Amino acid sequence: MMRTVALMAALAIAGAARGDESARAILDRQRALDEGERHWSERREHLQMEVIDPRRAPRQMELERFDKRYPAGEERTIAYFSAPDTVKGTALLAIAHPDRSADQWLFLPETKRARRIGGEVRKQGFVGSDLSYHDLDVLERMPTWSESDTAARLRGAALIDGVACHVIELTPHRAGIGYQRIVVWLGRDDLVARQVELYETVPPTGWFGAGGADPAQPTRRVRQSDVRSVGRIPLPHRVDVETPDAGTKTTVVFTAVAFDQGLPDALFTQPALEWGRYP
Repeated sequence: MMRTVALMAALAIAGAARGDESARAILDRQRALDEGERHWSERREHLQMEVIDPRRAPRQMELERFDKRYPAGEERTIAYFSAPDTVKGTALLAIAHPDRSADQWLFLPETKRARRIGGEVRKQGFVGSDLSYHDLDVLERMPTWSESDTAARLRGAALIDGVACHVIELTPHRAGIGYQRIVVWLGRDDLVARQVELYETVPPTGWFGAGGADPAQPTRRVRQSDVRSVGRIPLPHRVDVETPDAGTKTTVVFTAVAFDQGLPDALFTQPALEWGRYP
């Protein structure tokens, strides 16, 4: 009980210290960190993924993911699956743009060809997970959005896993974002997102208090935890993605992360999809 009171008091003091700060100002501080002391040009990660669906047995997968940032806001990502054998050699290439949806290609080893992901396929789960191809693009680009992309409103404060967070509601302006609204729980101290809720529809009624219950279910809920620093960069090492209506969940654990190791440009091209792995 005393601990709860202390946490709420800390929230109140922190809120008073920045009481006049707008949602956009908070997001601008986050963006300044990402472009400044936390900037990286390349990233390499090893991930373990588990997909939980009450209708079938859990599925475990492993993959390596590589990212590289280019001038004019372009970012390229390629991912190779290494386990189990049913998905080994499957690869995804995504080229994200600052002002439009990403270009994406999926390579399937059994067909030995890459298929461009577009239209309704973008709404499907990536390799059967709770994250759609479109969600991958949205979550990747969200920290770079400006006021021209989304309006931002500060709803108040809340605790996520004991971490004091700003609660910020985003209302997209660009049709390509694909969601009516997005709610982000952003850590007050490190400005790392602890939770993101993606809504395809707006609620029938207004909000009831800062951080309170939402009258509509989110299409997707993303919870990030186990935040640890890799060099100067704080990074969540666990991500849980839920699809509430379906009752499914995907857990991603980052077992290795490295930045700026000199990845070649050739890795982030369509021919590299057929490599199966990065040597």
